[in-house]
Amino acid sequence: MTGFEIASGAVGRDGTHVGGHGAEYDAAVMRLRQRCSGARTFGGEGLFATITGTYNECLQVSLNALTGIGGEIAETGEGLRMVARNTRAAESANVESFESFEGPTWR
Repeated sequence: MTGFEIASGAVGRDGTHVGGHGAEYDAAVMRLRQRCSGARTFGGEGLFATITGTYNECLQVSLNALTGIGGEIAETGEGLRMVARNTRAAESANVESFESFEGPTWR
């Protein structure tokens, strides 16, 4: 034996918890996107207009980069729930296998 055990109930619960964080993350990015529409100039095409234009471009690139992370967090939660389901299925199959074995070695 490897000494490695999985508490499938805890892993499943934690997967649900992590998956919920994905939705919370997406909501936070959406609120940030709504609030941060960018800086505006007060007219003119001077140095300040160049700085605010660059700032706005960086802001949009940053928000676009953050957009996909919520989905990855949610998929990680689903992966943890799948591990829990697979572990329970494997344990059930092992129990059935040993119960149906009729050889004298295992009894």
